[in-house]
Amino acid sequence: MKSCMPLHSYFKSLFSRRRTQSALDQRRKQWGCEILRTRNMEVISALHRMAPGEGISIDDETWQDLAMDDVFAKIDRTESMPGRQVLYLRLREYAGDAQILAERARQHDVFRKNQELREMVQSHLARLDQPDAAYLLPFLHTTFPSAPRFKWVLHLLAVMPVICLLLGLFLAPKFFLVGFAAVIINSMIYVSYGQRIVPYFTSFSQISSMLGVAERLSQLQDPHELPELQHLRNALPAIRRVRKHLGWLVMDRTALHELVQALIGYLNIVFLFDIVIFLRSLRTLRQEQKNLIDITKTLGALDATISVASYIEGLAYYSTPTFVADWQFKVVDLFHPLIESPVGNTLSLDGRSAVITGPNMAGKTSFIRAVGISCVLAQTLNLCLSREAVFPQATVHSAIKREDKLLDGESYFFSEIKRVLSFTSASEHKGIRVLLIDEIFRGTNTVERIASSVAVLRYLAKNNLVFVTTHDIELQSMLTDCFGVFHFTDHVIDGKYGFDYALRSGAVRSRNAIRLLKLSGYPESITDEAEALAERLSAG
Repeated sequence: MKSCMPLHSYFKSLFSRRRTQSALDQRRKQWGCEILRTRNMEVISALHRMAPGEGISIDDETWQDLAMDDVFAKIDRTESMPGRQVLYLRLREYAGDAQILAERARQHDVFRKNQELREMVQSHLARLDQPDAAYLLPFLHTTFPSAPRFKWVLHLLAVMPVICLLLGLFLAPKFFLVGFAAVIINSMIYVSYGQRIVPYFTSFSQISSMLGVAERLSQLQDPHELPELQHLRNALPAIRRVRKHLGWLVMDRTALHELVQALIGYLNIVFLFDIVIFLRSLRTLRQEQKNLIDITKTLGALDATISVASYIEGLAYYSTPTFVADWQFKVVDLFHPLIESPVGNTLSLDGRSAVITGPNMAGKTSFIRAVGISCVLAQTLNLCLSREAVFPQATVHSAIKREDKLLDGESYFFSEIKRVLSFTSASEHKGIRVLLIDEIFRGTNTVERIASSVAVLRYLAKNNLVFVTTHDIELQSMLTDCFGVFHFTDHVIDGKYGFDYALRSGAVRSRNAIRLLKLSGYPESITDEAEALAERLSAG
């Protein structure tokens, strides 16, 4: 038997090295690339819902309008579930502090350049990529159960069998009966109270794993003085203290021999080991709860930062935004991150808002979404999807995906009215906002739509940067006092209808609806009549 052990250890070590090398090779292959994986957004967003940060959050409707769950998936290259949860939280909340944004950008650069440090951090964080790790941060933010009022009785009963055994041996045999009674009582307590605390052991195991990762990372050489690694070094005494208390509870008993497992089970019934250690651990966890949350978030922050660094590595180009105090807005070659082979567009506004016209599918809505996404990324990651970006720090609000809410008894138009009304209320507060409105008031008749649109947009443009798309070409001339006019257009080449998705300055001149009817094969009599009516209506 002894001669077999070295051979067994050798193969075990060899397998471990090969598995580590395989994971490293995979990690290097995926660097700078999108990772396709199944993501449970309900679980990933749990931290944001349970413990939002102190900053201003992006509202739910704007998040959905900009398809930010999909943007998150593009950026997410994290190794751990806490990393995903922190990355989601980071994208969901404006940093609000230039120093925070500058530090995030610095760390992105550090992890892009220092491959050795990056891969060491990733290899440790990968230990937290377990299904149960998804509930670690939510668990730490809950109120831990209180110890029972009679816990002193539990401590007494735990040692009673030993005391009675000794008294029976050295004083009187009748103490054996008392000890037997104590064992019966302990078995009843273990079956009732003991089974209620077993579910906590999984969370305790995740806490122990997380602290093990934190301890390993705290020992890394850090030439870049990363605040997260410094925080882990400072937290080392608390890390070791909690791990010591959790040791027995988080031991993997399934790896033990069946006889040992059975023995531990019987000892638990007799001496209430799990219950007593659970109560002691609970006290320690309550004392260290804030530290545990901070440590877990710190690990998640490292993971999130490396994830963003990988995303940046895969971009054709990007820029660090320049924030200004006035109403300037400038983007050069701005692109949408969710579009394959996107067309970059340039826009410059000097204290004015923008009205954008053009045919369907030409790129109007995608462009204002790209504006919103880059404004969000600029103020959460210090990253803009353009070659150059200059704009004020401003919260983003949108009215893009609107629909009839039949169950709530709301029409499409009424739901739009309510959403845009929230913009007018917001405009009365201090601070610049970026407002994205797609095809304003399209749910009502033409005359009232144009009249209402002009009045509302002029009001909003007083205190906000407004990007509005519309098919109402009349707005182009009626809003020139406070809006710059831009458009997308279409083209027909060899009888095929298409778009170049390029934003142009000035008013749109072409119409495409009747041309589409012709290309789709409508009878000539219909299209001729339509053109004649269009000319007559345009002439007034």
